[in-house]
Amino acid sequence: MSPLRALALLATLSLAPSTAGAKTPPEQPVPGVTYVFASVDAYTVDLASFDVTGTLVGESTPRTFSFWAGGTSDSASNSVEASRCDRLALIAMTRPGRYLFSWNEGNGYTSLPKCTLTRQ
Repeated sequence: MSPLRALALLATLSLAPSTAGAKTPPEQPVPGVTYVFASVDAYTVDLASFDVTGTLVGESTPRTFSFWAGGTSDSASNSVEASRCDRLALIAMTRPGRYLFSWNEGNGYTSLPKCTLTRQ
């Protein structure tokens, strides 16, 4: 490859927009389905949601889900519900491979969200 061609290729690659830093929006889970994380990389507790980034059992690529925290949208109990799971997510983060973190959003009407930490 000629030096001029290599320089043109390098310039093209360096000017191309990068998608590495692009953040994808969290996935919305299916109500009633239990999501089991083999590892938890990050979590965020919001007023009405609980975002979990991690690798699901049987998968190799981390994904982010935005789970509903329970209660009504203006309920003060939302953060309380999510905070309970917050502690379990933290344990899963500090001990990867030792615990499975599960979240079931429930159906929103007759069953509230439920999180579980299980030793592997």
